Amino acid sequence: MINTNKSNFTRVGKQLSLIGNEVRLKILWLLQQGELCVCDLSDILKMTIPAVSQHLRKLKDLEMVDFRREGKTLYYFIHPQMSDIIVLLLMEFANKLETETV
Repeated sequence: MINTNKSNFTRVGKQLSLIGNEVRLKILWLLQQGELCVCDLSDILKMTIPAVSQHLRKLKDLEMVDFRREGKTLYYFIHPQMSDIIVLLLMEFANKLETETV
């Protein structure tokens, strides 16, 4: 039987809503390839560090990404509990892109 626990549906709904944002989707896409610091993400996305940090905070609040500290630098990565789900979602996204461009 499907667990209809409202809090589970609420949490997944919020996570899917976060992924629906273009910038956060790009961040997850980049992080599934390996961990990155905010400054790297800022350079890649051509955004300010505070703007990227705000998106990362939202992803971290819902436990979609996590970080490790090395000195003063924080390196972000996809949260291990979310890794399989996000990778599957991004692979599906990549497959759609390939089929649309062919």
